[in-house]
Amino acid sequence: MKVVLVDDERIALDHMRTLIPWEDIGYEIAAAATNGRSALRLCEEHRPQIMVVDIRMPVMDGLELIQAVAERGWGVKFIVMSAYEDFNYARQAISLGCVSSYLVKHEVDREKLVRELAKAKHAWELDERQRQLARSEQLKEAFLRGGRASREPFGRPPLCALFLQADAPFAPIPTAAEPQDAGGTIGWTEACRQMAEQSGWARIGEFSHGAGRLVALFEQHDRGAPLQRDAFRAFASALQRKLCDLHSRTISLYYAFECADGAHLPEAMRKAEYAARHAVFAGRGALACADDLPLPSAATAMDVHGRSRWLDESASCLKQDDFVGFETAVTKLFDDLARPVWDLPGLYEAVGALSVLYRDRLAAAGLPEADPLDPRVAGPLYDAAAIRERLIQAFGALREQGTAALRRLSPKLLQALRFLHAHFQDDIGIEDVAQASGISVRYVHDLFKRELCRTFLDYLTEYRVKQAKLILMREDAKMTEVSARVGYRSPQHFSQVFKRLTGMLPHQFRAEERAR
Repeated sequence: MKVVLVDDERIALDHMRTLIPWEDIGYEIAAAATNGRSALRLCEEHRPQIMVVDIRMPVMDGLELIQAVAERGWGVKFIVMSAYEDFNYARQAISLGCVSSYLVKHEVDREKLVRELAKAKHAWELDERQRQLARSEQLKEAFLRGGRASREPFGRPPLCALFLQADAPFAPIPTAAEPQDAGGTIGWTEACRQMAEQSGWARIGEFSHGAGRLVALFEQHDRGAPLQRDAFRAFASALQRKLCDLHSRTISLYYAFECADGAHLPEAMRKAEYAARHAVFAGRGALACADDLPLPSAATAMDVHGRSRWLDESASCLKQDDFVGFETAVTKLFDDLARPVWDLPGLYEAVGALSVLYRDRLAAAGLPEADPLDPRVAGPLYDAAAIRERLIQAFGALREQGTAALRRLSPKLLQALRFLHAHFQDDIGIEDVAQASGISVRYVHDLFKRELCRTFLDYLTEYRVKQAKLILMREDAKMTEVSARVGYRSPQHFSQVFKRLTGMLPHQFRAEERAR
């Protein structure tokens, strides 16, 4: 805890320095001054928690100093030192509310000073908790409100916004819901406080931003020095190791600096949060400065046609049984999604399209429905490279099951299945599939019976239930939403169909899957 000594008599200052073993009992004499004006400058530079101040001084006396510091809201606690005849004068200082105690100079001994310092420290800690809560609320409001802050309540640059996020597996379906295994942030705030005390950065405040996420703000101790990027990274790295050990899981940290104007701080906070949204590109256990990442801006034009071209090429290679070409096309597609900027919507689109292509191949082979990224098969996925490899492996394994089986279905049935898979959530019937395929309803019926050994309605129902299972396993969506998303207007009807095919109700299936 930092202390600044202020007295116009140098003998008195030397006496205070030697009266007690300051560092041994947890205090650091950050500076000393012989008048209030110098003390005010030192207070702004060092931001002490306690100041021991004489009342009568030249240039700026103790009362004026206390008033000036109080007006700036620095939260300093004062121990006032004076003589008997100055008590009425000192009482004015006490009325300001930031004076912890008043001591008569010639009565101060070692025990009394230690006791009064402890009293001031306790008072500062109580006030600091309240200030932390207030600052955290201001931070959260600025972050959620967006735009430029109307004033500068968060300290002076250099500032750094830090976004901490527990790593969660990639979910192929983007959702605003919290990751199921994100966990809490118990101990994160205390770890930030402890680690910051050992670095060149001071913690200003923090707030929770959903399950397993925390936004924290820090200011550089030495604001007159150049930006200490390396020092902050070293602090963030040590904090990351401490949190990972604390929770026995990986946690990623993203940060952004604000060096010019504290009013722009909300932009830095949102930049760090935006980087965390692209965690699938950064990888598990990332420690990265958002300013250095290839994040897309609002003006970035994504190559939608390029994505479509690589996806079409992938499908064409599979159709020609050119697996080397398929692997090359998928690798190129994922490389383009990461350069020159991270294309998160494109990644979701690519995963969705390749998953549909995979299911089409399964259906063509007469194999049961499956998700190529099912975490229960080979574990969860955390980064784009692992997703790419898993997709390539899934298609490779399917190919090994027999090219002949993939070619067993007729082109017209494959066309019908593609339409069904794309529109299963709509109110479709066999007539719609027949029209889309350019054949008669009777012929569609015969194709399903002859080649898939089931009726059109049976296949459609099974497919809808399989899609419902995926939603139930990945999301916390309500049953009305689940039923609507798989083509059922009535949740009750959906529940009856689901139970008939699976032997359990949808909510029972979800509970059983999450208990595994």
